[in-house]
Amino acid sequence: MKKRFQRRREKQEVDVDITSLLDILTILLVFLLKSYNASDLKLDLTKGIEMADSDSKVMTRFAPVVQVNRESKVFLNNKEIGRLPASGEMIILTNKLKEERAKTEENNKMKKQQYNAELVNLVFDKEMDYQIVQRVMHDSALAGYSQFKFIVKGNY
Repeated sequence: MKKRFQRRREKQEVDVDITSLLDILTILLVFLLKSYNASDLKLDLTKGIEMADSDSKVMTRFAPVVQVNRESKVFLNNKEIGRLPASGEMIILTNKLKEERAKTEENNKMKKQQYNAELVNLVFDKEMDYQIVQRVMHDSALAGYSQFKFIVKGNY
């Protein structure tokens, strides 16, 4: 018996040039990443605050915003609540932050969306003395806020 040998066809490799497709996808990806904002925080600065610079890309979450300008005026959620005293605790800031915390905890019970009731966002003028920063952090801690986020101007 004779064996039949079949001649196999040589498989040809097919080249597909996807360079232009990758270029388009890269441009699309860069565009989407540049326009994406993951933070739910919207911040309106009060007059007289020049923010410090940052290279961090980490976004913060919604929380009460305490701002202090060069004249030591204190704002809570864009409402002026007074001036920092020369020394000691600013009782009105502590009381207002306690009210904010109670509202946040009440809203957390009523809604499905949970906000961190221990987080406060702090905004200071970039020339602010550290003693003032420390005093505001202390007053916030007395109101029950144990986590602090310093909001600064991004360079991106």
